[in-house]
Amino acid sequence: MVLLTEITLYINIYGFFTILIIGTIGNILNLITLLSKDFRTKACIFYLISSSSLDLFFINFGIIIRLATEYFGNNLNVTNRGICKIRGYSLVCLPAMASTCLLLATFDRCVSTSPHAHWRRLSSMWFARRVFIMSMLFILISGMFQLIIFDLRNGTCAPLPGLETILVTVYGDVFAFLIPDGGTFIFGIMTWIHIHQSKNRVTTTTEVSHQTVRIQRMNRQLLILIFVQAIISAVIGMQRGITYSYNVITSSVKKSIEQQQIEYFILQISTLTFYTKFGMTFYINYSSSSMFRKVFKKSMESLMNRCFHRCKRD
Repeated sequence: MVLLTEITLYINIYGFFTILIIGTIGNILNLITLLSKDFRTKACIFYLISSSSLDLFFINFGIIIRLATEYFGNNLNVTNRGICKIRGYSLVCLPAMASTCLLLATFDRCVSTSPHAHWRRLSSMWFARRVFIMSMLFILISGMFQLIIFDLRNGTCAPLPGLETILVTVYGDVFAFLIPDGGTFIFGIMTWIHIHQSKNRVTTTTEVSHQTVRIQRMNRQLLILIFVQAIISAVIGMQRGITYSYNVITSSVKKSIEQQQIEYFILQISTLTFYTKFGMTFYINYSSSSMFRKVFKKSMESLMNRCFHRCKRD
């Protein structure tokens, strides 16, 4: 099984480097597109911008720290208590915060398609900013117990085996996977019901203005944009939650060296896939939405023209 250990090592190094480069470029391009004037006034886009910003920070922070400590000899993570605690806290809270932003985006689509006006009023920038701040503060404050639990133990940075490890695992599973993915599924069903109900309303073609058609088209594209991303995110999150939970639950079980190497290989592939989730948003959006492709090309042309004129002046 020496070959499997070497394969795992090479997959980790090259896989994480690839995700870091492609994910960073993708998230930057995603932010450039979402911050365009065609998008940025929508409440759901505010959530997606926040999600993309957190994705960018998470993959850079998480991957750089992982590569530095596990493969390039930097031992600050296992010698400095402060760095150990901040790393443990951040690597649990950041994915939960990014996943919550995606949940809020699906919630926005749900209320924006509601037949009731008082629910549609929640699809506003005023509400989006406030619920975003409250949600992020809740995750940051509720996760502060990890700053106590994570510590230097026998040359590693980890919580104590048993209750503390289970607590960290349950918190991560609940706030990074179960609540965001479960909520996304529920809001997705409710959104589909709202759209189906709106189609059943009797509306003559003369009553539908060009502006209404344009708004409906944009809403349809935003639905595609958000829910394709949400479905892929839920699938990846589910496999990560199952794999990591199994690893924690069976950590005290006696295993052969061969079984340990196989399970470590599976865990590392799961971790790579999990990080991929936070670096592929732009590529999902670009491939699934014609409107996103159009706005992206328009934004890049505008950016290139601005850079060209600035260089010309200099």
